[in-house]
Amino acid sequence: MKKYSGYDKTEAFTGEYEKLQLGGHVCVILKVSVEEKEYGDLMRIGFDIADGPNEGFYDRQFQRKKQNNSDAKWPGMYYQTVRKDDLRYFKGFIQAIEQSNLGYKWDWDEKTLNGKLFGGVFGEEEYVANDGSIKTAVKCFYVRSVEQIRKGVDVPEIKRLKMQGYTGPGTYGHEVSLDDDIPF
Repeated sequence: MKKYSGYDKTEAFTGEYEKLQLGGHVCVILKVSVEEKEYGDLMRIGFDIADGPNEGFYDRQFQRKKQNNSDAKWPGMYYQTVRKDDLRYFKGFIQAIEQSNLGYKWDWDEKTLNGKLFGGVFGEEEYVANDGSIKTAVKCFYVRSVEQIRKGVDVPEIKRLKMQGYTGPGTYGHEVSLDDDIPF
């Protein structure tokens, strides 16, 4: 076998990956977009970890994914709903941003959020993988002030899937016995 060009400089893939620690992290907003919905607005907030051992976590994830998929999406996302009939959660989000950025005052221009810090509370959320198995992903559950994060926050309980109708990988809603006639 001939040696492949670039082999010596290639980073080996061992199946291991960096996992974001659960709990609080100081984060920085990179980009915000707003989409109008029937109920109000949806803010899509792209962010990364701003300091500590996981600083730049989502950028590293993105760069790794881009190597195999040129259409890779930014993985560090938080979605904030702005409901016309209930602004409490949005106001809490904005107050956390204002408290985390000395002198910043929200002026209803989402572009002014770029570069601002916030505290993110991260927990695990279950999802059904492509093979039908249940796995977990670490997500930003809540936004708090940076000061609250630095004082310490509790790790949220795992967000479990609602299991109604789930039958496990590969069963497609019914049990199959090897003794049954197969319809083909």
